[in-house]
Amino acid sequence: MLIFGTQRSALQRLRLTANPRLGAGNFFWHAWETAGDRDRPLLFHPDTTSSSWDEGDLTGVSLNDIRITAIRYAHWYRTHGVLPSTHVGVHTRDGLLGLLHHIAITSLGAVAVHCNPNMQAATAAEYFRRTRTTILVADADLLAGCVDAWTHSDASSGKTLLAEDIHRLDLTAPRPSGPLPGFPYRHHGDDLVMISHSSGTTGRPKAPVFTHESFFDGKRERLWTFPSLRSDRMLTTLPHSHSAGISYLSMALMLGIPTLVLDGADGDSTARAINWFRPTFVLGFPLTLAEIDVARVTPYAARGIHSWNGMGDASHERHIRPLTALGSRRVRGGRRINGSAYVDGLGSSEMGMVLFKQVFTPESTGYARLIGRPVKAVQDAAVLDQQGRPLPDGEAGLLGVRTPSITPGYWDDPTLSRDSLVNGYFLTGDVVRRESDGNWYHLDRTPDVIHTAEGPVYSLPLEEAVLLATGALDAAVVAVADPEHPEASRPLAVVLFADDDPRSPRDLLADCDAALDRAGLAPLSALVVAADRDGLPVGPTGKVLKRRLREDHRDLLRGPVDTESPTAAVRAAVK
Repeated sequence: MLIFGTQRSALQRLRLTANPRLGAGNFFWHAWETAGDRDRPLLFHPDTTSSSWDEGDLTGVSLNDIRITAIRYAHWYRTHGVLPSTHVGVHTRDGLLGLLHHIAITSLGAVAVHCNPNMQAATAAEYFRRTRTTILVADADLLAGCVDAWTHSDASSGKTLLAEDIHRLDLTAPRPSGPLPGFPYRHHGDDLVMISHSSGTTGRPKAPVFTHESFFDGKRERLWTFPSLRSDRMLTTLPHSHSAGISYLSMALMLGIPTLVLDGADGDSTARAINWFRPTFVLGFPLTLAEIDVARVTPYAARGIHSWNGMGDASHERHIRPLTALGSRRVRGGRRINGSAYVDGLGSSEMGMVLFKQVFTPESTGYARLIGRPVKAVQDAAVLDQQGRPLPDGEAGLLGVRTPSITPGYWDDPTLSRDSLVNGYFLTGDVVRRESDGNWYHLDRTPDVIHTAEGPVYSLPLEEAVLLATGALDAAVVAVADPEHPEASRPLAVVLFADDDPRSPRDLLADCDAALDRAGLAPLSALVVAADRDGLPVGPTGKVLKRRLREDHRDLLRGPVDTESPTAAVRAAVK
């Protein structure tokens, strides 16, 4: 618990914690009211479309800047008919603009419907229609893509949707002549404030909803534990259309943490941002953090980093260890030692926050898909069988959780909402195992389990071994058809390297199977070396599209074996 030396004093945080009306729909106004440094630059947002974005001085926006802009936007929305409960779509690559519109929309009691800018136009257009969005503000090209998709779809005859260029709105929205009546809106706990889609890796993106109360659950505790010393600086590489991006930016504003908001982050831009901004901790989804070439982070910038925060899917050892070798951290007694911490969190769009957490350091030895233990916000977690009955320690099963932060359901999909609950537990879609020592392990996502003739094989422990054995940048293990058992599958690995050096797929397959044998895991039946990212595709949030890989390689084991193939290797006999 942090008491002294923080950006916000203990008294300020106590006022926030004790405020019963504080929630996801009005967090900014309480943060502004509590702060005594409203003109201090707080959020920094470089224009990453410029090749020299990481040169020159940093300029940021303050709480007062945000307040004035949010009021301008809210005035524009209100003059265009936005009322409490109106669904307003936000579709932009600009993370700061997205946050400012989120604040303005929710401050009117309306619902912010966020969409990742990497979403395909047709999918984004369908998502906004499905969520009954009536006004859409977006980048000009994203707006044109949605309008074109609506024009050529069967839904084009539906209700007219008002569309506006988000950058033109920023330039033209005037300040109101006086106070806005009833602003900011007075929320109730069950008021809907946001819809933010899932990753869409298993099909059509789901649309979980978040309320004023549920999306704030757990944040009061974090006001006392989240890194917010006066020396702290946060770099967020999260997609800022995602619920996680909004969540962590709200923490930064409440706690007064200087924060760099990085758009369209990849490993290269994240390394550049670290060198320029010199953060003390970095947030990101696993792929972004995995792509960081630690050799490109200067020693001067690296020494200030005390922690990395990965979230969404749990991260792999191969990606964690290079990062924890950088920086330094304090241990008990205040002594500083070399090496940073990697806070690995398992969560999902539906969970509203990270629900499992495990801290790794350079001294850590136990990985093997360890996700640690549930956070305090989780009231109960269980490993369940298909009927929702608890399983004993040591057995793999479905992860069920009970926590107030879970989405109340999916927009306009009551069947999916109902099917996600069993015996009072929300099924997260994960396969896990709990051991007798209380530690939990993440084994798979339910659609990705490989059903072999010998029984289920879980892909994530195999990927852990494959990444360590090959040193690949990224890897995925997926099911392909078993030529000897028509109803069964076999595991295939697809690996992607950071360089173009030639490698023997047969040698890689042999190395992987030796590592899997040592770990007591099932062997691979084949291995494919991806030529580029198209060969190991990812969705809008950076998750590997395993369904695409299953489709692309379904019949690999059924065809003739090419022993000289430079990209694929198949074991001589399927066992």
